[in-house]
Amino acid sequence: MSVEKRLIVSLMGPTGVGKTDLAIELYKNLDINIISVDSVQIYKHLNIGSGKPSSNVLDKYPHDLIDILRPNESYSTSQFQDDVIDSIRKAFQTKKIPFLVGGTMMYFHHLVNGISKLPSVDSQIRLRVKEEFEDKGVHAMYKYLEKIDKDSSIKIHQNDTQRIKRAIEVFLATGKELSKWQAENKKETNQIISESNLIQIAIKPHDKDLHRENIAKRFKGMIDAGLIEEVEGILERKGMSSNSQSMKSVGYRQVCEYLKGDYSLDDMIDKGINSTRQLAKRQMTWMRNWKNLIFVENNSSLISSVKDLILKNS
Repeated sequence: MSVEKRLIVSLMGPTGVGKTDLAIELYKNLDINIISVDSVQIYKHLNIGSGKPSSNVLDKYPHDLIDILRPNESYSTSQFQDDVIDSIRKAFQTKKIPFLVGGTMMYFHHLVNGISKLPSVDSQIRLRVKEEFEDKGVHAMYKYLEKIDKDSSIKIHQNDTQRIKRAIEVFLATGKELSKWQAENKKETNQIISESNLIQIAIKPHDKDLHRENIAKRFKGMIDAGLIEEVEGILERKGMSSNSQSMKSVGYRQVCEYLKGDYSLDDMIDKGINSTRQLAKRQMTWMRNWKNLIFVENNSSLISSVKDLILKNS
């Protein structure tokens, strides 16, 4: 295989569709290096609510980019791009196929399509925005973003603290909307991606109603497995609060709100299930609009179908 056309495989899909199980089965049969594309599993201690493989499983089937951050640290798609490119290079050096698996669509999007070059923001503006978030809350700041940069607000989820902050920071620093900066600056795709044979695979649920039921069972299972206690332990760690980026993810956010007394246990479980279903719906919307995506269903032939795709392109 020529250097220019070394194989990279990506596997995406909605939450709870079986991506991790498939990656592990493929690891048993193919010479792959699993690279996690998950904005929650990057955090240490966020184990149950992220659906992270157990430490025993990770010992047998290693995943890059899991447990790389403390839960009070922030992370961006540009940092992910740097880290994933490093992992891809290491896989190539060891003659393995980089196998990217996860459900964080923004990470996949920026990796495949590139990231616009944006202006830097000085520390005073960052501090000002951070203090305003702590004082007013994410809902009020999202409303502010809608006023100053409507196009960005449409693309950013109203609970995505990090991206809301970034858009406001850019506007305050430059007087120009983030959406305009992104439109005017040509995105640069990393050379290692553009010069490789990237096969993009997506799992879609074989039965939508069954998938919805599985999401409910999965979240209730996380509660039974100790998700509430996990969150309590994380919040006790130095530098942590419910406003930390890691605690804004689906499941963790609802448990934090429950611990603050915002609603009952049953209401929290219902909200967690509904938010997870909404996340899965957004992930499917991303995938339906994705170019060059090969869809496979999570049925009995899933493993052989994906294995054949990889071998055909190796």
